[in-house]
Amino acid sequence: MRAEVVQSIAALGVLAEPDAVDAIDSAGDAAGALARVLEHLRSFEDPPMTLTLAEVETILAHGQAPTVGPVRPRASSIRLGADVGPQIDVLKDPTGESTSEGHLEDFTRYFRDRLNRLRRVLRARREASGAQEIARLRARAGGVRAIGMVTDLHRASSGGVYFELEDETGSIRCVCGRRAPSPVDLVNDEVILAIGNLSGQGDPTLFVDEIVRPDVPSGLPVHRAQEDVCAAFVSDIHVGSKTFLDEKWQRFLAWLHGDGSHDGELARRVKYLVISGDLVDGVGVFPGQEHALSISDLGDQYDTLGRYLQELPDGIKVIMLPGNHDGVRPAEPQPALPERARRVFDSNVLHVGNPSEVSLHGVRVLAYHGRSFDDLVTGIQGQSYRTPLDMMEILIRKRHLAPIFGDKTPLAPEHRDWLVIDEVPDIFVTGHVHLTGARPYKTVTLLHDSAWQSQTDYQRMMNLVPDPARVPVVNLKSREVSLVQF
Repeated sequence: MRAEVVQSIAALGVLAEPDAVDAIDSAGDAAGALARVLEHLRSFEDPPMTLTLAEVETILAHGQAPTVGPVRPRASSIRLGADVGPQIDVLKDPTGESTSEGHLEDFTRYFRDRLNRLRRVLRARREASGAQEIARLRARAGGVRAIGMVTDLHRASSGGVYFELEDETGSIRCVCGRRAPSPVDLVNDEVILAIGNLSGQGDPTLFVDEIVRPDVPSGLPVHRAQEDVCAAFVSDIHVGSKTFLDEKWQRFLAWLHGDGSHDGELARRVKYLVISGDLVDGVGVFPGQEHALSISDLGDQYDTLGRYLQELPDGIKVIMLPGNHDGVRPAEPQPALPERARRVFDSNVLHVGNPSEVSLHGVRVLAYHGRSFDDLVTGIQGQSYRTPLDMMEILIRKRHLAPIFGDKTPLAPEHRDWLVIDEVPDIFVTGHVHLTGARPYKTVTLLHDSAWQSQTDYQRMMNLVPDPARVPVVNLKSREVSLVQF
């Protein structure tokens, strides 16, 4: 019945929280409960994006739920985004912080920094009580707990998972036991807490019964803005490509100006526009790209983007980071656009690196372009470009944006690993895959930005169908998410 609940609600374009699904599935008359919930959702002209446990409980208790979304005030009482001053704090930005020269000691510092910072996160979990350095494990027998980095991971045809767990003091061979929960998403270079039993003399093996990730702790507060303002999120504009959707971008601009025919009040509240990389299509990014370009000069591509952003309404602040198509180094973390490219943009544009974290009216936003999805698709069974939100959840549980080193995503061995997720964000947003989606993960709102490019030859070859020109808009006060189609 649970699968039917999820599928029936999803068919209406609504995301159901796991607790909400459990409440319907465990009702005495689950089929009747589902029918009442579906009837309620169909009563909306524009159904809510997310179905919560509280709403399900109200529906089942009283036959209806409170209206989802902000109350629409009279036009005369609306406080426009332009009337509210920007409240932006840059919390994390790798721009200008590169120290790596590619020496062996740079790699050592890089991995040590990753281990130390994620170990601090793991030690805050109750399961880590009693965890010891790996060198001390050999003097013990029976149940042990150890925090370390996964290396030399391989999977046997029989289904067994084998790896080395390493810290500064040494390493130990590990085997995932039958009770270990789904090690299918275990990858090299991630930091975990391994719980299990030692067996063998001299050079023992740790038989792992449980793998604990840093993850998002329970009980965190949900941060909200005091002002009734919104942030819109876009990505992968690809200005300069022949497949750039200029007409749809113009519709987006018209909507922000209040010229659209729908969600006008939502548009009037937009204070921020976050652009998560691939601002332009670039030059020489892939073989034969010159045949796919309508603007063949990189500088001209940025000039055109600058003119597009100048057409935004007054009062909207833009936060912009690069992606793998942009004119910065390909290795992550990527700095903000160079000064020569920034000159074409107005002062309303804040340039940051990839990844970066900013606070918008007190709501913490982690923005990352998302190139590490290329690693997860090939490195974790069951992952697909069609399910970017699933991959985002994997990254937030691992508390690292690109856990696999040395695969498709080029990573610079900086002395600080800028892709560690030290603090839990309120909003985690990515792009890269050209699909759109949103869902909650505990207290985090996961957003995947759409693109402004129709299907490319590469996507057609890979049978990937993009979902372009859809914009997630988050009300920073209510934390409600709307998806606006252009």
